[in-house]
Amino acid sequence: MGHYPTGPTSCILDPTCHVRITSMWDGGPVCIFVFWVTVVLSCSTFFLWKQHCLKKHPVKPVVLQVGNLKGASHANQSSQSVPLQCNQRHDPRGEHSGVTKNEEIRLSLEGESEIQFTGYTRSYFGEFCYLLCCLVSLHWIALYILILVDTYNNCEVESIDNLCFFGNHFIFGTYELNGKVFFVVWWLSAFWFSAWVLNKGRVHNWFRMPCDLPHATFVYVWAPDQHGVLSVNVSFIVHVLRKIRSATMASKSRGHFETIEISITSSGRHYFLYQGQRYLLNSHSLQCVSLRDGYKFHEFYQGARGLSTKQADSNFDKIGPNEIPFKPETLMYTILDELFSLFHVYQLIMYMLQFWNSYLFVASLMTSIVLLSASITIYTRHHSQLAIAKITTYVTDATVLRDGVWVRLDSCNLVPGDIVKVQSDWLLPCDLLLIQGSCICNESALTGEAMPVQKYMAPNKPELYDPEGNGARHTLFSGTTVLQAGTQSGCEVLAFVTATGMSTSKGKLLSSILYPEKMLFKYDEELPIVVLLLLAYAFVCFIISIVFQNHTGAQSYWVTKWIYCMAIVNQILSPLLPVALEVGELQAVERLKAQRIFCLNPKRIAIAGKIRLFCFDKTGTLTKEGLDFIGIQSVLRTGPTFEPVKSPEKGDKIDFRTLNGLATCHAVTKFGDQFVGNQVEVKMFSSVGWELVEATSEPPCVRSPNGDELKIVKRNEFNHARMTMSVVVEDCHGELHVYCKGSFEKIQELSLEGTLPRDYVQTAHSHALDGCYVLGLGYRRLGPASSIEVEALTRDDLEMKLDFVALVLFRNELKHDSRAAIQALKEGEVRPVMVTGDNAQCGHYIAKKCAMLEPHVQVLLGDVDKQGSVSWVPMSMEDESQIHAMSTDELLRYHRKDLEGGVQELAVTGKAFAILRRSEVMDKLLYFTRIYARFTPADKVLVANLHRDHGLVVGMCGDGGNDCGALRAAHVGIALSDTEASVVSPFTSQDKSVTSVMDLLREGRAALHTSFACYKFLIMYGLMFSILKLCCYWYGIILSQMDYIFIDGVAVLILGYAMTLCYPEDKLGKVRPTSSLLGPLNVASVVGVWGINLVFLVGALCFMHTQTGYVKWPARYSHGASWWTLDDNWESTVIFFVMYFQFITSAFVYTFGSVFRKSVFLNWVLMVSYGGLLMFMSVILLLPANAFTSLWHVASEQFNRPNPSSPVWLEYQEHGGKPSPAMSLSFRLSMWWLILGNLAVIIFWQKVVAEGPVAKAFALRFPSSRPKFRL
Repeated sequence: MGHYPTGPTSCILDPTCHVRITSMWDGGPVCIFVFWVTVVLSCSTFFLWKQHCLKKHPVKPVVLQVGNLKGASHANQSSQSVPLQCNQRHDPRGEHSGVTKNEEIRLSLEGESEIQFTGYTRSYFGEFCYLLCCLVSLHWIALYILILVDTYNNCEVESIDNLCFFGNHFIFGTYELNGKVFFVVWWLSAFWFSAWVLNKGRVHNWFRMPCDLPHATFVYVWAPDQHGVLSVNVSFIVHVLRKIRSATMASKSRGHFETIEISITSSGRHYFLYQGQRYLLNSHSLQCVSLRDGYKFHEFYQGARGLSTKQADSNFDKIGPNEIPFKPETLMYTILDELFSLFHVYQLIMYMLQFWNSYLFVASLMTSIVLLSASITIYTRHHSQLAIAKITTYVTDATVLRDGVWVRLDSCNLVPGDIVKVQSDWLLPCDLLLIQGSCICNESALTGEAMPVQKYMAPNKPELYDPEGNGARHTLFSGTTVLQAGTQSGCEVLAFVTATGMSTSKGKLLSSILYPEKMLFKYDEELPIVVLLLLAYAFVCFIISIVFQNHTGAQSYWVTKWIYCMAIVNQILSPLLPVALEVGELQAVERLKAQRIFCLNPKRIAIAGKIRLFCFDKTGTLTKEGLDFIGIQSVLRTGPTFEPVKSPEKGDKIDFRTLNGLATCHAVTKFGDQFVGNQVEVKMFSSVGWELVEATSEPPCVRSPNGDELKIVKRNEFNHARMTMSVVVEDCHGELHVYCKGSFEKIQELSLEGTLPRDYVQTAHSHALDGCYVLGLGYRRLGPASSIEVEALTRDDLEMKLDFVALVLFRNELKHDSRAAIQALKEGEVRPVMVTGDNAQCGHYIAKKCAMLEPHVQVLLGDVDKQGSVSWVPMSMEDESQIHAMSTDELLRYHRKDLEGGVQELAVTGKAFAILRRSEVMDKLLYFTRIYARFTPADKVLVANLHRDHGLVVGMCGDGGNDCGALRAAHVGIALSDTEASVVSPFTSQDKSVTSVMDLLREGRAALHTSFACYKFLIMYGLMFSILKLCCYWYGIILSQMDYIFIDGVAVLILGYAMTLCYPEDKLGKVRPTSSLLGPLNVASVVGVWGINLVFLVGALCFMHTQTGYVKWPARYSHGASWWTLDDNWESTVIFFVMYFQFITSAFVYTFGSVFRKSVFLNWVLMVSYGGLLMFMSVILLLPANAFTSLWHVASEQFNRPNPSSPVWLEYQEHGGKPSPAMSLSFRLSMWWLILGNLAVIIFWQKVVAEGPVAKAFALRFPSSRPKFRL
């Protein structure tokens, strides 16, 4: 039994002590009341004045319709319309243009489609009132300090049972008055801080005056949240909650908002930045300024003389500096913002109850843990912002043409319309269009593509410029590196600045990191329901605890009873619940990093655990990056019939037209001694053994080993939409020839029918089905022509009426580990599909090789026929002329059973997909389609979105080249890239292997299961602690200080951390972890274990009552405020030890691996912690009484002995009670066996019922409603 406090004496009883406050009319309280009245009167006066002004001059927000990006306005103060010009352009010469362009934007779930702007201006009176409110917040803290000083002044600190439990109350004189003051201050401050936190970001605007935007100094921006909801099949209660939220919550509370200070340029122009976008304000409009697509190539050449200083300054004034407008928060702001969140305010308010209720050291420990956790969060947040700032911040020098003179400027001063000199080894600060010369660039930082790419001078034509389409080969993208400017040293390479700042390609990608789409998991929607249920349970416990405390007859003050009741609420509503649902992700991030998989968005890790469908690019993802050149299959002119496959690398004799086509029809260039360009073209050109000659002022030419030269006088780059590239070649006789290569389907369309072999399609398909990447090569003789005549010929003029020459064959071999990864994915109940830009036949071959398609499955290909409708034919080696094509209606009518049974699957081309999607038939075919072929980058995005719209959690894996859009559109995108963190995707794998997908999914499932395990542990902790408190209140006891330290400080922290250290299973199981907090699995796991624990607890207490030496604790002789005297009894020993073993065993059973994590026995930290606590507490229980066991007040000590040290037992004996013996060893041993039985039943329930055969049988009997498809 511990040494109880003997002092200090209360100040009111100590003649040497002077009580500072004896009445509420003393100076101190009166000053506080006067301050309160001043605040209320000042704020009321301001709000009345504000309402009067608004009634006289109403101000409504300006509304920007983001669905079509056209301005919509509301009446301003003068009831005049406010035109809203959005996405204003600046033409190449820097002149302002009012042309708008529609843009598709993903809207939020609720269908909101507007951004609201409200202007505010400062008011001296309002700022004074706001300052008063800030002082109110500080004064609550000061009052808390004052109360705690009064509570603990002169307290004793001697042992674990005498740790500064009470002071002399020299300020308020008595415990009762101190308690009343604390009660009032606690409720008022809790309301004050909760209201402030819930309205954080709005409070200051309450004390500003709304006004029209042109007169504003601040602008309040509200926008709807863009949510990706991952809970399609939700429970009835979630549907009800959605309706209640929609009906009761104002629309402005269902979006995000920001208050931004309006800045002024040097010329007096008002502007502000919102999410990186610059908005200009003037007396008649709000303009959202950015450079948009839509110019024609020849317009850029019209501005080739550069800008004047006046034009540049004007553009700079409108566009702003060339920078990503991201500034890291100051460390002080991050600290205040993190600590002043609802989560931390709730924690500190609840811990303040413990601070006051004599738990000074325990409360300090818990507060230290909270502050340590917050410090880690603050450090991580600040470090992440510094890392992003490092990516976004870049300033270099640029040589710019201004006023006709070349000058050196900081890159932040570049504006659209500038002409700059491109230099080698230059990290590009903006988007540029080449108008003179060529470059070799490394775009790995932007796309993940490791191979250097060639960039060419843009054509001077009236053709629309699309930087991500037909202009990609001419555009130098911000964030990429120019390896070599010009083909030789001394070449002058000029480029036109097309976009700066956030409008650049890098800026658009970074915006997805800075302002990501929010992903709402099922548990995100269910967590408020869980909180409401816990609140209801806490309210019931609150009432019961009052009844129980009155039942014991203890001499407790009403504030003390209220404190004890609030302690139950604090334990039930654990402040750590939201954190528990994220802890698994934090450990997974580090494990993924060790596997060279880097994560930019940890939230997506848990989402990866629910993926049901994964899209794969083919080339460079499932297959090796390079292609092997197989050879060519030329056409005999006499036939026309195909020759056998030949290869110039083997010395085979090749037709001169074919050989010339291989040597010239490409965009290969040289970087040092290395050929640079598309790997297909590099392999093709290398096979002929010719020399590439590049001169400064001459077109490139190729030279054969015997000295013949062919000059490439014009080149049309490869275009994804056309699926072709072409060149105009001049031979040594001055004759001009056109060579065009592209997909074999496109070359068939462009070639004269008489030059095509009859078995053209069958032969091309047979090569593709054999795994070849097949290109067609066409030729046309132009004859002699001048350079002007050649330049005048359009691409359509050149790529027509071709003579078919040959099929060019490459083989794209499967990566060695792709097949095993796809098989493992299917074994894990995840459907893999292929989305490729290659032809369907090659996709079919790779799908068969990697086991994406089963060997027995027949694939039906959907393509657009000559009539423009979609027809379906089997993919086989047979002559397609003998195969009957069927319509989509026939497919669904006659083949649906085979499709549903997995006997047949579908492949669809990009053209067919577009038609099927428009007619909504694709929705019916989606789950039967395995291969998406000839898909452009935009088409790949549509595939990902279509699966998302059907309620599937979708993943995408690609090399980051033409997959950037799809990688961002999918719920989880992983780029196979050499870079450590690619901005195109939430995840980046440096191993460049599809096995990284397996690693990510394993970690995702394990992280989700770990988070739910920690969640269940905290829920169980709260539920069991509430029962512990109720039992204590029923008997009128309180556990010892050491008991609480071991529960809160040891069990929860050590075991809670150890639970997160479980590793994922090596293989994916056939099920995914639940994401429902209210699902049967989690409910059964929590409620079942809780019920079992209650049964054994009641059994232990009943067993205690049967003991002959047991005497019930005489609570009527105790005082509730002196809680340290209430633990010297049998009841506290039985309750603590039974429930402590239940606490730690719940952590053990909730860490069972199931099929998502490795066995709990492999988590050595948890096993050592759990085993150590199990043995340690068993020893404490069974040892005879000694100084060590007395720290826990174990009943092996005779508390009710003659002349007891306990004041309660002493008074009991003074009123006629008899001494009673200590708890016998036999009883303690029997109780220990009862505890072990409790643990065994819990383990059985969790392993057999909640997560074992019973749960599996239940899942089979009542399967969840979700889309069904073949794997």
